[in-house]
Amino acid sequence: MLQILKRNPMAALIAVVMHLLIILFMVVGVDWLEKPKQPKSNVEVVQARVVNEAKVREQVQKLKEEDKRKQDEQLSARKKEEQRLAELKEQQQAEKQRLAELEKQRKNEEDKRQEAKKQRLAEESRRQKAEQQRKEAEKKQQIEEQQRKEKEAKRVAEEKAQKEAEAKKIAEEKKRQQEEAKKAAAEKKRKAEAEKKRQAELERKRKLAEQKRLEEEAQKAREADLMAAAEAEHNAREVDRYIIQISQKVVRSWLRPAGISDGLKCTLRVRLAPGGTVLAVSVTNSSGNGAFDRSATAAVYKAEPLPVPTGTLFDQFRDINFEFDPNR
Repeated sequence: MLQILKRNPMAALIAVVMHLLIILFMVVGVDWLEKPKQPKSNVEVVQARVVNEAKVREQVQKLKEEDKRKQDEQLSARKKEEQRLAELKEQQQAEKQRLAELEKQRKNEEDKRQEAKKQRLAEESRRQKAEQQRKEAEKKQQIEEQQRKEKEAKRVAEEKAQKEAEAKKIAEEKKRQQEEAKKAAAEKKRKAEAEKKRQAELERKRKLAEQKRLEEEAQKAREADLMAAAEAEHNAREVDRYIIQISQKVVRSWLRPAGISDGLKCTLRVRLAPGGTVLAVSVTNSSGNGAFDRSATAAVYKAEPLPVPTGTLFDQFRDINFEFDPNR
């Protein structure tokens, strides 16, 4: 009742005033609706009082009914308001549940997209590795083929030299038999010529050996260059892979500030310690939105330790720059 009076003070005041007027009418017994008449006798006066009391009771009954009607209307309005608030609360709860379902669905779709992207990157890495292995196998096959040709050419040259030597030996032996009478002078001359030829042969073999040595050194240098190029290409791919992993982990740790629109991105400079500990973060190319830049910097600290390589390759990650783009 107290709450009803607080919500409707004017109605309560009117009710109190009406009750006071009714009491006053009953006590005084005056009929304000008719002009006072001179009573003819005591009986008539009694009858006038009876009529007035009946009207007063009727008026009181009307006021009570009116007051009850207003209270019923207020009670009905309050129940309708409570019912409307309950229905509104149910609608809000249903909307909240629907939004939670939508958020869960969005997260599931995001997880699927990230998994598909991860699989695509892994497949691309496998394809590049297979391509690199194929190229290395082709290079190795070419080198082996070149070595086989060189060995074959060397074998043919040695056989030719051997045949020439044998033919020469036969000719010399035949000549020696034919000119045995001139053995002293011819032998001396032959020895001189043989020595000269021997020296020439030694010189020829030395030149061949020198040429072979130079060719082997050149071949080793080419192989070393190929290995260095392959290692440099491998390191470059590793650097790109770790940069992608760092960017993805930072994006997953990012919390979107309120009121930030899509399409913003910035470039971050990050100083790292071995193991992926973040030493410092700064914005080198701002997005134009300070809240976005600060949220990107906070995401880097939140994502540590960042994925980094070990060994000498880590030297390239002590101070890195990468683009922070949560829309990719």
